[in-house]
Amino acid sequence: MFVALLLLATPLMIFWRPQLPFFYILDDWTALIQMAQEPFWQYLVRPDGEQWFPFFHLIFYGLVKVAGERYYLLIMINSLGIGINAFLLYLFLRRHFGAGLALVLSLFYAGAAVNHAIAWNAFYLCYVLSLGFFLGALLLTASYLSSPTFLRLLGIGICALLSILSHNYTLLGLWALPLYTVLLGGPEGRARSLRLAVTVGVVYLAFGLGYCRFAGITSAASHNLTIFSGLPGPKYLLHIFFAAFLSPFLYLFWGHYHFPVWAYFAGSALLTTSLAVIWVAGGAPERRLGLWALLGNALPFLLISLTRYQRSVNQAFVARYGIFTLIGALILMGTAWRLLNARLPQRLWFKLMALSLLAAMVAGQFLSLPLWQQKYLDMSRAASTCYHKLNLEGEFTGPVAEKLFQQFCPTAHPSLTRSQAVAIRQFLSGTLKDR
Repeated sequence: MFVALLLLATPLMIFWRPQLPFFYILDDWTALIQMAQEPFWQYLVRPDGEQWFPFFHLIFYGLVKVAGERYYLLIMINSLGIGINAFLLYLFLRRHFGAGLALVLSLFYAGAAVNHAIAWNAFYLCYVLSLGFFLGALLLTASYLSSPTFLRLLGIGICALLSILSHNYTLLGLWALPLYTVLLGGPEGRARSLRLAVTVGVVYLAFGLGYCRFAGITSAASHNLTIFSGLPGPKYLLHIFFAAFLSPFLYLFWGHYHFPVWAYFAGSALLTTSLAVIWVAGGAPERRLGLWALLGNALPFLLISLTRYQRSVNQAFVARYGIFTLIGALILMGTAWRLLNARLPQRLWFKLMALSLLAAMVAGQFLSLPLWQQKYLDMSRAASTCYHKLNLEGEFTGPVAEKLFQQFCPTAHPSLTRSQAVAIRQFLSGTLKDR
């Protein structure tokens, strides 16, 4: 119970600051336009670009109806979700590591600055939900190895479906579930992997039918017009490598995606060292766990990189992927630490080096926090200014500054018209009981 409270409290203490002037930003506006101008059932099942996640639409609609313009409530929900995911991660890590190591890794995850990019953008609750249900399916998969009941199999299927209906990031990542039984379940696990693979197949069938019915096959190319025009080249593989393997190790040392040069060297060195230690000093169980962590990070990007690699290599380093891939990096680092600690338990220099490494990682997280805070506060203030000016009665008293408007409605997101802003204002303010 104490561990659960600690993991839940960590992101709340870092993220929840209701006194700050937060306001809706970025992708929030796409959802708000849809909520304010479309019937509920149409909004619920409509695609979001190439993606389709109606369960998130349902949850987000209810939260926005309750929160209205009190944006800090949505940030609090995101922070709580991150804490819950950290606790689920702790429960999973306990199956492979001791309690102390699992707690340290989970606490680091809960306080990692990369989570700010998720917590401070209300719409990104979709990533928090998707990861939470995936971790739930993973925990049930681990339990299924020891007790293969139909109810556990059903629970795995439900969690897996809710994960991809919350966000499509984990679509191909679901194959990590049967792979877990194959690589880490021993002979019995391999024998039971077929039933788990069939369960994942049924989930895909249900999702595919819903996607074709409500989004349509053409939605897959709505934001990526050349996705089916030819075979991907070397840039595709480079995008996968950066996103799945290098990026999470950079986030271990720095919480903002504009990484300093030293973070590239430190992250690359830790990635290489962790893999080398697991390969040289580890036995079959450690190597299989390391391989599963690598596959778990890489599988989602077989699809994501296909839709993003032609845009910019920077797309491989965006923070919204980091909350997933950071887990694989922590598993690799934790496995390497356990192997080295078993071989060098009494070496003072080794313990000092490990503490120095942990201190550098924690310091990097704290040093990058002000960058996230300033980034989102600037966008939030700009959004608030533009939003209220667009809601003025009659003619504007003055034009919205171009710099503010670009922060409020960047080119990748819709520019609000005055009528849309008024509709959103009516939608939000009409839900508040204290206005």
